Amino acid sequence: MSDKRSRDFFGVAAAEHLHSLANGHDTRAVEPESVDKSIGAEETFDVDHHDRELLKRELLRLSERTAATLRSRGVRGRTVSIKVRFADFTTITRSRTLAVATDVTQEVYRTACRLLDEHVPAGAVRLIGVRMEQLAGTTGSGEQLALDAPEHGWRDADLAADQARSRFGSSAIRPASLLNVKRTKE
Repeated sequence: MSDKRSRDFFGVAAAEHLHSLANGHDTRAVEPESVDKSIGAEETFDVDHHDRELLKRELLRLSERTAATLRSRGVRGRTVSIKVRFADFTTITRSRTLAVATDVTQEVYRTACRLLDEHVPAGAVRLIGVRMEQLAGTTGSGEQLALDAPEHGWRDADLAADQARSRFGSSAIRPASLLNVKRTKE
Protein backbone atom coordinates (compact mmCIF):
# COMPACT_ATOMS: atom_id res chain seq x y z
CA MET A 1 0.00 0.00 0.00
CA SER A 2 1.46 3.41 -0.92
CA ASP A 3 2.10 6.12 1.69
CA LYS A 4 -0.65 8.36 0.28
CA ARG A 5 -3.11 5.50 0.14
CA SER A 6 -2.36 4.36 3.71
CA ARG A 7 -2.70 7.97 5.00
CA ASP A 8 -6.05 8.25 3.23
CA PHE A 9 -7.21 4.89 4.60
CA PHE A 10 -5.84 5.03 8.20
CA GLY A 11 -5.28 8.74 8.72
CA VAL A 12 -1.94 10.54 8.91
CA ALA A 13 -0.95 9.63 12.51
CA ALA A 14 -1.94 5.95 12.27
CA ALA A 15 -0.26 5.56 8.88
CA GLU A 16 3.00 7.06 10.17
CA HIS A 17 2.87 4.85 13.27
CA LEU A 18 2.29 1.71 11.19
CA HIS A 19 5.09 2.73 8.82
CA SER A 20 7.47 3.10 11.78
CA LEU A 21 6.46 -0.29 13.21
CA ALA A 22 6.87 -1.95 9.82
CA ASN A 23 10.42 -0.59 9.68
CA GLY A 24 11.30 -1.83 13.16
CA HIS A 25 10.94 1.46 15.03
CA ASP A 26 8.94 1.25 18.26
CA THR A 27 9.44 3.46 21.31
CA ARG A 28 7.23 1.40 23.62
CA ALA A 29 8.98 -0.35 26.49
CA VAL A 30 9.51 -4.10 26.14
CA GLU A 31 7.85 -6.12 28.87
CA PRO A 32 9.47 -9.58 28.67
CA GLU A 33 8.07 -10.90 31.95
CA SER A 34 4.72 -12.58 32.07
CA VAL A 35 3.02 -14.54 34.79
CA ASP A 36 3.53 -18.29 34.39
CA LYS A 37 0.37 -20.38 34.41
CA SER A 38 2.31 -23.61 34.67
CA ILE A 39 5.86 -24.90 34.96
CA GLY A 40 7.04 -28.24 33.66
CA ALA A 41 9.52 -30.35 31.80
CA GLU A 42 9.20 -33.13 29.25
CA GLU A 43 11.44 -35.55 27.39
CA THR A 44 11.05 -37.03 23.92
CA PHE A 45 12.88 -40.35 23.67
CA ASP A 46 15.05 -41.39 20.73
CA VAL A 47 13.32 -44.79 20.82
CA ASP A 48 9.96 -45.81 22.27
CA HIS A 49 9.97 -47.28 25.79
CA HIS A 50 7.72 -49.90 27.38
CA ASP A 51 9.63 -50.27 30.66
CA ARG A 52 7.60 -48.64 33.47
CA GLU A 53 10.62 -48.47 35.79
CA LEU A 54 12.54 -46.49 33.17
CA LEU A 55 9.53 -44.20 32.74
CA LYS A 56 9.36 -43.68 36.51
CA ARG A 57 13.06 -42.77 36.64
CA GLU A 58 12.38 -40.23 33.90
CA LEU A 59 9.42 -38.91 35.91
CA LEU A 60 11.81 -38.47 38.86
CA ARG A 61 14.27 -36.49 36.74
CA LEU A 62 11.48 -34.33 35.31
CA SER A 63 9.87 -33.85 38.74
CA GLU A 64 13.22 -32.76 40.13
CA ARG A 65 13.67 -30.23 37.32
CA THR A 66 10.10 -28.94 37.63
CA ALA A 67 10.23 -28.57 41.42
CA ALA A 68 13.63 -26.83 41.25
CA THR A 69 12.17 -24.32 38.78
CA LEU A 70 9.21 -23.73 41.09
CA ARG A 71 11.54 -23.05 44.01
CA SER A 72 13.81 -20.78 41.96
CA ARG A 73 10.80 -18.68 40.94
CA GLY A 74 9.32 -18.61 44.45
CA VAL A 75 6.08 -20.38 43.55
CA ARG A 76 4.31 -23.60 44.43
CA GLY A 77 1.73 -25.55 42.45
CA ARG A 78 -1.41 -27.42 43.46
CA THR A 79 -2.03 -29.54 40.36
CA VAL A 80 0.41 -32.19 39.15
CA SER A 81 -0.09 -33.13 35.51
CA ILE A 82 1.65 -35.74 33.40
CA LYS A 83 1.74 -35.89 29.62
CA VAL A 84 2.33 -39.15 27.76
CA ARG A 85 2.72 -39.52 24.00
CA PHE A 86 2.62 -43.05 22.63
CA ALA A 87 4.39 -44.50 19.58
CA ASP A 88 1.34 -43.78 17.39
CA PHE A 89 1.52 -40.11 18.56
CA THR A 90 -1.66 -40.38 20.59
CA THR A 91 -1.15 -38.00 23.51
CA ILE A 92 -2.90 -38.06 26.87
CA THR A 93 -2.65 -35.87 29.95
CA ARG A 94 -3.73 -36.81 33.42
CA SER A 95 -3.73 -34.58 36.48
CA ARG A 96 -4.39 -34.58 40.20
CA THR A 97 -4.95 -31.56 42.43
CA LEU A 98 -3.24 -31.69 45.81
CA ALA A 99 -4.76 -30.44 49.05
CA VAL A 100 -1.85 -28.03 49.55
CA ALA A 101 0.42 -26.36 46.98
CA THR A 102 3.95 -27.77 46.85
CA ASP A 103 7.41 -27.31 45.38
CA VAL A 104 8.82 -30.51 46.89
CA THR A 105 10.33 -32.93 44.38
CA GLN A 106 9.19 -36.09 46.18
CA GLU A 107 5.56 -34.91 46.41
CA VAL A 108 5.49 -34.06 42.71
CA TYR A 109 7.18 -37.36 41.84
CA ARG A 110 4.90 -39.56 43.98
CA THR A 111 1.82 -37.94 42.45
CA ALA A 112 3.20 -38.28 38.91
CA CYS A 113 3.93 -41.99 39.49
CA ARG A 114 0.43 -42.57 40.83
CA LEU A 115 -1.01 -40.91 37.74
CA LEU A 116 1.16 -43.11 35.51
CA ASP A 117 0.20 -46.30 37.38
CA GLU A 118 -3.52 -45.55 37.70
CA HIS A 119 -4.39 -43.74 34.47
CA VAL A 120 -1.91 -44.55 31.70
CA PRO A 121 -2.39 -47.78 29.72
CA ALA A 122 0.59 -49.92 28.81
CA GLY A 123 2.20 -49.18 25.49
CA ALA A 124 5.30 -47.85 23.79
CA VAL A 125 5.95 -44.34 25.10
CA ARG A 126 7.59 -41.71 22.88
CA LEU A 127 7.37 -38.68 25.23
CA ILE A 128 6.72 -38.14 28.92
CA GLY A 129 6.33 -34.90 30.85
CA VAL A 130 5.56 -33.46 34.27
CA ARG A 131 3.86 -30.10 34.79
CA MET A 132 2.71 -28.12 37.84
CA GLU A 133 -0.35 -25.91 37.48
CA GLN A 134 -2.42 -23.61 39.74
CA LEU A 135 0.70 -21.71 40.73
CA ALA A 136 0.82 -19.35 43.69
CA GLY A 137 3.63 -17.39 45.30
CA THR A 138 5.23 -18.75 48.45
CA THR A 139 5.08 -15.47 50.36
CA GLY A 140 2.26 -15.56 52.82
CA SER A 141 1.42 -19.18 52.07
CA GLY A 142 1.99 -21.54 54.93
CA GLU A 143 3.40 -25.01 54.80
CA GLN A 144 1.23 -27.92 55.91
CA LEU A 145 2.77 -29.43 59.04
CA ALA A 146 2.16 -32.90 60.42
CA LEU A 147 2.51 -33.93 64.05
CA ASP A 148 4.70 -36.93 63.25
CA ALA A 149 6.84 -35.14 60.63
CA PRO A 150 10.62 -35.22 61.11
CA GLU A 151 12.36 -31.98 62.00
CA HIS A 152 13.98 -31.84 58.56
CA GLY A 153 12.08 -33.22 55.58
CA TRP A 154 12.16 -33.46 51.80
CA ARG A 155 11.85 -29.69 51.33
CA ASP A 156 15.01 -29.14 53.39
CA ALA A 157 16.79 -31.76 51.26
CA ASP A 158 15.59 -30.02 48.08
CA LEU A 159 16.83 -26.63 49.30
CA ALA A 160 20.24 -28.10 50.21
CA ALA A 161 20.45 -29.77 46.78
CA ASP A 162 19.52 -26.45 45.11
CA GLN A 163 22.38 -24.74 46.96
CA ALA A 164 24.86 -27.45 45.93
CA ARG A 165 23.74 -27.23 42.29
CA SER A 166 24.01 -23.46 42.22
CA ARG A 167 27.54 -23.64 43.60
CA PHE A 168 28.93 -26.75 41.85
CA GLY A 169 26.75 -27.23 38.75
CA SER A 170 23.58 -29.09 37.78
CA SER A 171 25.07 -32.57 38.19
CA ALA A 172 26.60 -31.94 41.64
CA ILE A 173 23.83 -33.80 43.42
CA ARG A 174 21.00 -35.98 42.21
CA PRO A 175 18.94 -38.98 43.28
CA ALA A 176 20.91 -42.25 43.29
CA SER A 177 18.45 -43.90 40.90
CA LEU A 178 19.44 -41.31 38.27
CA LEU A 179 23.21 -41.76 38.54
CA ASN A 180 23.48 -44.06 35.52
CA VAL A 181 20.84 -42.25 33.48
CA LYS A 182 22.21 -40.31 30.53
CA ARG A 183 21.19 -36.65 30.78
CA THR A 184 20.09 -35.28 27.46
CA LYS A 185 18.53 -31.81 27.43
CA GLU A 186 19.47 -29.72 30.45
